[in-house]
Amino acid sequence: MQRRIKAILIIFSLLFTLIAYRCLDIGVLHQKNFGPQKVNLIERSVAQRTFQFRIDNGRGKILDRNGKLLSAQYTPKVILFPFLKSIDWPIEKLSSITGVPVASIKNQFNGKKEPFTLDGIKTPLSSEKIDEINNLHVSGLISMLSQDKDDQQLAEHLIGIARENKEQYEKQYESDRDYKPKEFGVIGLEAQFEDFLKSDGTSNLMLHVDNLGKPMFGNEVKYAKPSNPFYPVSLSTTIDKDLQQILEQSVNQAKLQKGAAVLIDIKTNKLLAMVSRPTMNFKKLFSKNDNTATNYALLASTPGSVFKTVVAAAAIDQGIVKGNQLFNCNNNLVGKYEDEEKKRKGNLTFQQSFYESCNYTFGQLGKQLTLKNKDMFQTYAKKLGLDGPVGWTGSVYHEANFSQFQNEGKPTYFVGNNLSDKLLNTSIGQQDVKVSPLAIANMMATIARGGSPKQVKVVDSVLYKNGTEMFNFPDQTLADDYLAPDSMQQIRELLRGVVTDAKGTGNRYTSLPFTLAGKSGTAETKVVDGKIVEQNKWFAGYFPYDKPRYAFAVVSLNVPNEVTSTSDTVTNLIKSIYNFDKTHTK
Repeated sequence: MQRRIKAILIIFSLLFTLIAYRCLDIGVLHQKNFGPQKVNLIERSVAQRTFQFRIDNGRGKILDRNGKLLSAQYTPKVILFPFLKSIDWPIEKLSSITGVPVASIKNQFNGKKEPFTLDGIKTPLSSEKIDEINNLHVSGLISMLSQDKDDQQLAEHLIGIARENKEQYEKQYESDRDYKPKEFGVIGLEAQFEDFLKSDGTSNLMLHVDNLGKPMFGNEVKYAKPSNPFYPVSLSTTIDKDLQQILEQSVNQAKLQKGAAVLIDIKTNKLLAMVSRPTMNFKKLFSKNDNTATNYALLASTPGSVFKTVVAAAAIDQGIVKGNQLFNCNNNLVGKYEDEEKKRKGNLTFQQSFYESCNYTFGQLGKQLTLKNKDMFQTYAKKLGLDGPVGWTGSVYHEANFSQFQNEGKPTYFVGNNLSDKLLNTSIGQQDVKVSPLAIANMMATIARGGSPKQVKVVDSVLYKNGTEMFNFPDQTLADDYLAPDSMQQIRELLRGVVTDAKGTGNRYTSLPFTLAGKSGTAETKVVDGKIVEQNKWFAGYFPYDKPRYAFAVVSLNVPNEVTSTSDTVTNLIKSIYNFDKTHTK
């Protein structure tokens, strides 16, 4: 009997010791890194007893060239804590101030376990109304500026988005395995500049509650935020928010469904605005068949006759164009008589061939040029600032080849070794030729400005929280070689003639308020039963012609011939910038 009692006592003693050690382990020894997952028990405990509403994700801000916010905006919101549902408070007064019916406010509490923002406010809250709401002195009811979601921001493909990612967190913060909600840049500048923009901690409204979800410690909602005077930093970009809005409106009004538009400051070669369509589908983003996150302004696509600008530059510079030489433009690309009368253009000079975009002329010129040097197209693409990537690339701290643009497409001219079969199509920007809208806009900026082509810059500097400069991105040339000034002037005159000549492919733009120079392009992308059913429709150029300020490129991808979204975008853009300049230029 005594042995049994001793055995039981020993067993109970061992169990008690184990339990005591376990309690010691949880409560003292490993509070901050408990178990294989290194869980921070203190933070988990606080989280269980705390309602939190995020005011700011703590990431660095992205600003336009005038200091205006481009990344997720801040708007006044009414923030409600769930426990309000079970207590008496002046809900009628909130309804009167916001215009949201009492029944709607009550319904919004249904199913809510975390703080939320009041929906249904039709008129933005003024500072007076914000004060009026806060002066109700209701714990769990607060009105203040709060960061919006990034699903409605300008230049969404360029700026990009940030999302919470547990795997990325654990990869980057191996020493702290207890996951804390933290957003990482996924695409765009948010991703490229992640090392600069990453969060040092979120800003939150906090309220401690008991096990029933009711407030503790005097019902006081606290505002907690990081106190670092230098972080987060800001990106000072070259984007002009007003011009970005104009470009977005121009594209939307033209109903451009798939494609891109780019606007560059000719003098500085800085990016002013960039738009890609379609807009992001945030419900299906990155799903198997979703491509709405693709930035088509950086994607290399078939340019069609815009590429004739490169062939023309090479032909002029190499001296293979005779003074009054005529080309039989009744012929098609391969030299056969055109079947359709409307495609017969007659005998044209080199200049007229460029204005009217005669395929036969440029097929023959391209053939001659490539026989002289198989790399002729790439050589002149480099001289004109088309060969890239053209975006800013250089040394940033420990990274020798930091690129400001994410996944910028590289151009192609020939694929494979059998060039003879491809020369004619390549000469008119078909076959294997692919370039991005950004590169084409850069070519137009180079032609308008003259001299060496430059890299396109989108971020000027990184600024500390207090406004002092952390890092500056210097201007950089793209290539040392450039087209001779007299050759460049002839190219400018050709681009102007596309618009001014009665039969020029850009003649529709003669009545625009700014004088325009440029080149159109149509590239076949889908042919069914010998008929072209889809094509890329381009127009790229610069304006005003006499005193160039803006270079641009617009493309509608894979559209039927009757679609006019490219030309409509160009028209809308130039008219809108003209009207904007009238009211904003001193």
